[in-house]
Amino acid sequence: MERQNSRRDLRLAVLSICLTIILGFLIIQHREFVDGLRHWGYLGCFLINVVASGTLVLPGMGAIITFTLGGVLHPTIVGLVAGLGEATGAVGAYLTGYGGRGFLVTDPLQGRLSGFMERHGSKAMFLMAALINPIYYPFAVWMGVLRVRVTKFFICTLLGRTLKNLLLAYLGYFGIRSVLQWMGLEV
Repeated sequence: MERQNSRRDLRLAVLSICLTIILGFLIIQHREFVDGLRHWGYLGCFLINVVASGTLVLPGMGAIITFTLGGVLHPTIVGLVAGLGEATGAVGAYLTGYGGRGFLVTDPLQGRLSGFMERHGSKAMFLMAALINPIYYPFAVWMGVLRVRVTKFFICTLLGRTLKNLLLAYLGYFGIRSVLQWMGLEV
């Protein structure tokens, strides 16, 4: 039984890593297409946030798009869509860790972190998701390595990322509108 699980985990790891590499390569090769997604409104916001959260290729791009679109579209919808997009993309990072567990030597550290995650896991995942930070992708991978339940990971990430993106969208809404009004442009 354990041998079947390790084969399945190896296949999942290889698939996750290959998809991440292929997606990263496609993003780099077709950068103008990714930039064009901005003009797609809410759908573009969702797709950019999926890609930005699920890879290391576009760090910070989701926050910039959310802030910008919050100033020109309805900020509540932008925040909700961006939060869902980032949570969806983070599941890809999670699956990379889940499948790649066998490639990492984790035994001493894993024991300590597993205990911490059992006691404070939901709070830690929510807090990491709610903050704008450059280490969220490795954190999501590590949650997969620790085998945190994917539903728990997704819900905590969705709540944290949605809160963060609502704040960014409203900052964009008030910031961009103020600048346009100051310049005498119609809003």
